[in-house]
Amino acid sequence: MTIESMHNEGAFVDKLNETLSPTFPVRSIELLRGREKELEIIRRALVMPGRHIFIFGDRGVGKSSLAHTAANLYQSSDGAPITVSGSSDATFTSIIANIAYQALNRSRVQRIETTRTCTFSWRGLSLGENREISPIDISAQLLTIGDAIGLLSEVGTLHSRAPVIVLDEFDTISDVDERNKFASLLKMIGDQEVPIKFVFTGVGSSLDELLGAHQSAYRQLATIELDRLGWEGRREIAMQAAHAFELDLDDNIAWRIAIVSDGFPYFVHLIMEKMLWEAFTAEEPVETLGQVQYLAGLNAAIGEITAELRRPYEKAVLHRDAEYETVVWATADGEDLFRDIGRMHESYEIVCRKRQETAVLNRQKFGEKLRQLKSVAYGNILQSVDKRPGWYTYNEKMLRGYVRMQAEAGGVELSGERASPRQHIHVPTNARSGYRGPSVPRGVTLRGEGKAGNADDSE
Repeated sequence: MTIESMHNEGAFVDKLNETLSPTFPVRSIELLRGREKELEIIRRALVMPGRHIFIFGDRGVGKSSLAHTAANLYQSSDGAPITVSGSSDATFTSIIANIAYQALNRSRVQRIETTRTCTFSWRGLSLGENREISPIDISAQLLTIGDAIGLLSEVGTLHSRAPVIVLDEFDTISDVDERNKFASLLKMIGDQEVPIKFVFTGVGSSLDELLGAHQSAYRQLATIELDRLGWEGRREIAMQAAHAFELDLDDNIAWRIAIVSDGFPYFVHLIMEKMLWEAFTAEEPVETLGQVQYLAGLNAAIGEITAELRRPYEKAVLHRDAEYETVVWATADGEDLFRDIGRMHESYEIVCRKRQETAVLNRQKFGEKLRQLKSVAYGNILQSVDKRPGWYTYNEKMLRGYVRMQAEAGGVELSGERASPRQHIHVPTNARSGYRGPSVPRGVTLRGEGKAGNADDSE
């Protein structure tokens, strides 16, 4: 075993699970990095009576981690946050019933341990020491939103002093009418002073659908638009993981991880996990995680990326001319989520030089390739920006990070450090321009910056 502080694989795996969380949300403030401002906003909101939280943003930016961490901070010590998730077949009634089931189940176990007895009665349904109530029984009694309020009030009191409910992936509830019922629920919780808090997560459009039914529900919610993780937060995750194993992390590698992750914490966690495994299984002792561990970890991480992200990339580049891969890599260059064809073409020329490609597409031919990337046959990677000819953005923002990882593994370092001016363009109401924080510090070795270009006038 070649990490000196780790004596066996069991200890290594335990430490790995304590330090990194690529497969499930972060739940402790010790592991959540770069979200201090958002946590403080949430804290101030939750201490106000009748106030709830809605966290929205692109997939993969860390909404669930922020929600769970915030819930754990607010939840009283006599209970744990209640966690439920939306789904395509979920309804208002099924979610409320699930909340009640979790609250009662936990409280019943705790009360039995301390008092040997616990009784809950609602609408003729009872829970005692030797009897459980099923979510189906509860659902049958939930005929109105008022019924839901009454139930939540009862089970909330039984659960803990300050119960918090995390409703994750709210946008996946397919029925708009079912989502709208939660607006009425929040208003009634405030009006009736029910001591229970909701923390929602979802995509931006679901926020409008939630509040559309009751404009007065706006005052019940504090909304947090979560952008991609900032540079320092990305780097801190990587550094913290290395230091947990008493290892150093090469500073330039830390910034490469920050760049290639494109601000999505999942990629940072996954790459660091693979790098640490590489160090643990190395033949020679490892004291500093460097280029060897980085490249090996990067390739291992790419191999584990979900097919949902791999498939569009593969449709765009596999069984096609080699130039398509170069074009796709160029679309993921730079920090801005919205880019014009001029800047993309300059990125493309830089990538061509790095790959030593002699056949370089001119701007017109390059534009044709970009338009192909909007089609299903080519992975539907890009979409046009509304009312802005010549501007593109990724359909799935998280895919940009995967493309960056592919380019890095292929020997091309894309330049995420470019400091671009704020873009004043019209974008759809549910689109976001991402994190615009500080650039990589001076002195960090990064290659291949291009010059700013003008937007193309043709689509």
